[in-house]
Parts: sequence; C-alpha cells; structure tokens
Amino acid sequence: MSNAAKNGLQSGNDPQSVDFINRFAETMRAESGVDLPHDYFVAEARMRLAGGTVHHMPSQTAKPGKPETSACFDAWAKAGHNS
Repeated sequence: MSNAAKNGLQSGNDPQSVDFINRFAETMRAESGVDLPHDYFVAEARMRLAGGTVHHMPSQTAKPGKPETSACFDAWAKAGHNS
C-alpha cells in the first residue's frame, strides 16, 4: 500500500469514502507524472484498495530503435544522390 493510503488510514479516514479515494487518486496522479484523467486514477485507487490488479504505467517512455545506417545509405544512394 502506498504512503498516501497508509497516511489516510492512520488518520482514521474510511478508505471507501469518496474524499479518501479522491485524495488517494490525486496523490497517485502527482507521483506518476502522467497526465491522465482524474477518473483513471480514481479507478486505479479503488483497485489498489480492493487488492485487485493495477495497471502499471511504464517508468519511462520507450525509445525508438537505432536506425539501420546501411538501409538509410542504400535508400539515399538509390535515389540518385551519389554526386
């Protein structure tokens, strides 16, 4: 369970209350660094609190693969740019 959920439980808030879930969702959104709708994080918060499967967001975006330099050169050469 995340720190936000633990802090809410320690302060006596009901984890099923709308206020608690909204605060938990906002904390998850801030920690993720991803700009998704609030409703997405509300659903994630409910799943986490219920012990269900949570969608995992990648920690970093996928980097494009390294281009094949010979393929680039071949395409350039076949286009008649060999002068």
